[in-house]
Amino acid sequence: MIVPQEPVVEIVRRIVDKQLNLSAHGYELDADDDLWNMGMTSLTCMGLMLTVEDTFQIELPEEALREGTFRTVGTITAAVEAARSAHEKSERRV
Repeated sequence: MIVPQEPVVEIVRRIVDKQLNLSAHGYELDADDDLWNMGMTSLTCMGLMLTVEDTFQIELPEEALREGTFRTVGTITAAVEAARSAHEKSERRV
């Protein structure tokens, strides 16, 4: 597992911006902007999920794979932090 040098929310924000190409249109993404209202589709959501998992070297649990998890930068960040915490707890048990 990687330990990011910057806050998780900033990494997630950058990933989302790249997936939705928002900064190219002059939009600065806030943590609670509704991504689905900003053009997120099921296809971009799938790409976003895979990029998040690869970047943080985690696997989001099945219950997190729903539209609400990918509603905002904040909800994605919460899912990443929960998955990382669960991974760390399971590694301590080994």
